[in-house]
Amino acid sequence: MKKILVIAMILILSLTLIGMPAFAAQGRRGASDRAYQQASDESVFVRAGDWFATRGKTAEEKKAVLAERKTKRAKARMQKEVEKKKKMMEKEMKKRQKEMEARTKKMKKGMKK
Repeated sequence: MKKILVIAMILILSLTLIGMPAFAAQGRRGASDRAYQQASDESVFVRAGDWFATRGKTAEEKKAVLAERKTKRAKARMQKEVEKKKKMMEKEMKKRQKEMEARTKKMKKGMKK
């Protein structure tokens, strides 16, 4: 009786775990999805830094400082994106190179026989 109960529990558990990936593949929902929709580059730290940088300045000076800081952040973001793309391309090139070396090795091996 205990063996049947244990086997039944294992069967139910395995069927439950098999179905889990199907439910997970339905996409993002909930709070994290809303957070991504409302996210922006203007984080609390950026706004606080801008506030300290413009404190005590005239309206024209504030505009100039904010524009300069905004372009500086955009430039840094773009450079980071370029570096990321560069790394991805280098990784892809290495992968392709290894594939080509393996193919040439295979071809040479086939020609010797």
